[in-house]
Amino acid sequence: MSGARLEIDHHHPEIECDLIIRGTGSLTLDDRTYALKPGTLIWLLPGQRHRLVRSPHLEMWVLLLRPHLVEASQLAELAEQPLRQLPGQEFVDLDRLLSQVSQDSDQPSVYNAGLAYLAMRAWRASRNSPPARLRPMHAAVTRALLLLRESGASMSLSELSQAAGVAAPYLSRLLVEHSGRSFLEWRNRIRLDRFMQAYRPGANLLNVALEAGFGSYARFHDVFSELVGCAPSDWVRRAEQKGAAAEEEGGAALPADFGMPAAGTLSARQGWTHLVPLIGPLIGERLGPGFLDRLLADGRGDARALNLERLDASLPAAERKRLIASLRTGEPAGAEDLAGLLEAHDFPGTYAGILKAFELSPSRFADAITALALAIWVAANRGSDPGLGHVEAVGRQTWKALGGVMPRLDARAAQELHSALICQFVVTYRALQAARASGDPRAQEEVSAAARRLGQAALGGDVTRVVLTDRGFLRRGKEPAAGDGDRPSAMREPSESPPGSLEGRRADRQGETRRGKERR
Repeated sequence: MSGARLEIDHHHPEIECDLIIRGTGSLTLDDRTYALKPGTLIWLLPGQRHRLVRSPHLEMWVLLLRPHLVEASQLAELAEQPLRQLPGQEFVDLDRLLSQVSQDSDQPSVYNAGLAYLAMRAWRASRNSPPARLRPMHAAVTRALLLLRESGASMSLSELSQAAGVAAPYLSRLLVEHSGRSFLEWRNRIRLDRFMQAYRPGANLLNVALEAGFGSYARFHDVFSELVGCAPSDWVRRAEQKGAAAEEEGGAALPADFGMPAAGTLSARQGWTHLVPLIGPLIGERLGPGFLDRLLADGRGDARALNLERLDASLPAAERKRLIASLRTGEPAGAEDLAGLLEAHDFPGTYAGILKAFELSPSRFADAITALALAIWVAANRGSDPGLGHVEAVGRQTWKALGGVMPRLDARAAQELHSALICQFVVTYRALQAARASGDPRAQEEVSAAARRLGQAALGGDVTRVVLTDRGFLRRGKEPAAGDGDRPSAMREPSESPPGSLEGRRADRQGETRRGKERR
């Protein structure tokens, strides 16, 4: 949570493994300071105090591991050289693997297995990448490979070189020198990966190949045969035969991803998205029509008149049953899905951890509305983390909106609405995190659309017509002059899944002097 007030100079009992994706910075370990750049792999040992100094656009993966996942002999070697500079291919592969594993955080057994595998892969990458024998990867190569993958290999060499800030012939040479593959090889591999992700049994091979970016079936056939080792039709036939045999034997049918890597497909974690608008109508009914307009109004109310300072944020069983019962009439399927998630996940713990990091109280009614309004805005606008100043400003708007317009609530009605706000916030937050971790623009757009519907239902307004500044929410067109507000970003919670935790891609991390100290 780049806007949260967390320590940046710290230590912890877990092993930390970081991979720098973009930007630059420095890391101080004991009395040594290391330069950070894209492709840098960092190992931090249990109890090792470290301090991060970042550039404005530093982006990184943070992986926290229980110490038993790394052997003692490996720890000793890592202590001698905690930073390694990965070559292009290893860097891109590890970044992709981190994206895949992060999507399964809602399935503990799968997630933990992925964390263990990540530890081994990162260790192997370290062993194969001693800094003394490898030339650091050129920043232009890192930028080009990430852009090529994110664009689905749709960018030309000239477009990539322009984005990377070098001439096209120079970038072509750098790719071979630093990654071992030419531009055409990288483009073919990425397009083939897109084909593998998109193909489903019974689909037309030519249509899927063209959608993946191949210009003709002949070109697709040649690339597929070279990289996979058989013709596309043979691969499809063998996969179908295996699926049919498994069904006849009473086993599992062929998986939905056709047995191939599914980096861009939606995991079970994306199951949160369809629940995003679920509780919105209930919240909107209790808050009253046009609540967003009340937030934007310059009122003089005071929510303290509502006497809603110490509500229960633990979501007891009775509150959960009452909420699910109220949702079953209109959305029976969604209500059952939410009931299952409430049983499987720690909603109160997630909620409390995020709100406390942003200096909000989990038991305060106005803070629940503040947090939800910000989450809806961030998800709908695909924005970045709000800073503490943003949170405080929106909090003041919430106090005024509640105290000046909202009718007095009795204790039971306030508690029921508070429980609904907690559940809605966690669902919205989880859906947003899943979409960002997937790296799939389609998933992010689905969450954005769902959040826009939620904004209309819960807040009674279009949140995409509102901007977030250090003065709080303002109508678009009335925002302050440049420099008065900051670009918001998506919230991220502290780590929590054993035996380790993949904290996720960290974009736009803030330094000590801007938004206070932070914990990585």
